[in-house]
Amino acid sequence: MMVVSLILSSLPFLARAQDTGTRYEVGTVYYAVEGSFEPLNKEIAVQSGRSNYSAKVQGAHAAIRLPENQLQVFRVCSVDPSRFKLYRFKSEANDRALVLAKINIWIGGSKTIAQQSEIPVAIKTAEGGCFTLTPQVTLDDGEYGFSPDGSYDAFMFGIGDVKQSK
Repeated sequence: MMVVSLILSSLPFLARAQDTGTRYEVGTVYYAVEGSFEPLNKEIAVQSGRSNYSAKVQGAHAAIRLPENQLQVFRVCSVDPSRFKLYRFKSEANDRALVLAKINIWIGGSKTIAQQSEIPVAIKTAEGGCFTLTPQVTLDDGEYGFSPDGSYDAFMFGIGDVKQSK
């Protein structure tokens, strides 16, 4: 009985120890900057196309730009982190696009190709029900986004200078 009361009396301390004072929104992707994490902009991808079925977000470039030649670290909290896939988007005149599938309208077949744009990510457990997502390769200059499986949400960012981004 004494052990139970000792454990119960230490619970408030454990709760304070796990509470770092930082509040993360469930399912939002954050990027590491100067020792803290800031949220990426959540955009809604619109799907369209006939022969190339694509997901597109508005604007040729992401507003959040991260430095080149540097390991990038991201965070998600209170969700299954394996659902979040990192993709490279292609910058076009007025939007950023990810080709999801190529469809042959003449023979009726389709080929899913979004996996070709997927970038492998290492997942590690972090404090407070959060997970750290780290690309397994250095991200080149360009446009990128995390998107959870089965969602039209895209958490967008760019690497490098806008003028040079592809």
